[in-house]
Amino acid sequence: MTGAAGRLGRCLWQAWEKAGHYDLTLVDKLPVEGARSRVEVGDLFDRDFTDRICVGQDVVVALAYVASEEKTFDPGAGTDIAMNMQLFEACRRAAVGRIVFASSNHATGWNEQTRERPFLSSPEEYNPTGWYGAMKGMAELAGKALVNTASMRFVGIRIGFFYGHAEPDSLRACEALLAPEDAVQLFALAVDYQGPQRYLVTYGTSETGGHGNLDIGPARRELGYRPAVDLVTARRKYRP
Repeated sequence: MTGAAGRLGRCLWQAWEKAGHYDLTLVDKLPVEGARSRVEVGDLFDRDFTDRICVGQDVVVALAYVASEEKTFDPGAGTDIAMNMQLFEACRRAAVGRIVFASSNHATGWNEQTRERPFLSSPEEYNPTGWYGAMKGMAELAGKALVNTASMRFVGIRIGFFYGHAEPDSLRACEALLAPEDAVQLFALAVDYQGPQRYLVTYGTSETGGHGNLDIGPARRELGYRPAVDLVTARRKYRP
């Protein structure tokens, strides 16, 4: 698991360690505090480090990301897509069987500027809000290439909002929040999935009761995802 020191990473590995489901290797450029699992501290832009951590892994859960300015792009800087492409290539060289990739609703976020509600953003489309969303979409396409050419599996989860708690703070959050309990379930289902789809992209939210605009249908149908946290009641507080 890359990005293991981050908010989502801590949520996942703490739950998975407690359940004892997986033999984890936790990776971050920052120390990962309190873990019983193997920890590797290093930079994913370091090819030698990235190659080493992928050796012997069945699944790579790719949570790490590089923050970027939405309206500017510096080709000389280390970018999110460059980091992920290096990681994906290291996975290919090490014959990793599956990548579970933390993508973002920003891959289609521009739909909110151009479509009237109600609407549903499909996992098959791309309409990014800026460079961050565009690079998440690029990484999803890179995953498709690995599925086509390297006999790998790829599951991309376009996360709505992840706060590390289950309390939405706005109407928008009531339509897109992924609560910790549901994140643990959804990512575990992606890690364990053995169904017919070798390439799958879905949005990741808790239960919106049909009020959200991010399509979690593929997660329900293919992965068996059943959100445990209901955002419908909270929505009444913010509904105009």
